[in-house]
Amino acid sequence: MPALSEATFDGVVSKEPGLVLVDCYSENCASCEALEPTLDDLESEFSDTIRFFRLNVVENPDLMGRFSLFSVPTLMFLHRGKPVAEIIGAFPKKTIRLKILSLLEGLSE
Repeated sequence: MPALSEATFDGVVSKEPGLVLVDCYSENCASCEALEPTLDDLESEFSDTIRFFRLNVVENPDLMGRFSLFSVPTLMFLHRGKPVAEIIGAFPKKTIRLKILSLLEGLSE
């Protein structure tokens, strides 16, 4: 999963035509670590429809403030560079998959 930074975030995310999932994490976060295999699986499953990225919030505090990120892990979903949804906390794969499917369905209407 490619990493984003304050320097690359806008250029990368705004150029994506479809749904983007940004895993906002911290290296010292056990829940963030536990979520990694789930996100890797979902990235493989949805590789044709969603771009997945990681954002270390400790190293990128301006983005943390810009998007009002107060807790990690936070999964931020963006479309055309704008936030459309988020999941705060480490949820099971089924919950995240349902959120992704719901967002994809809403964007196709």
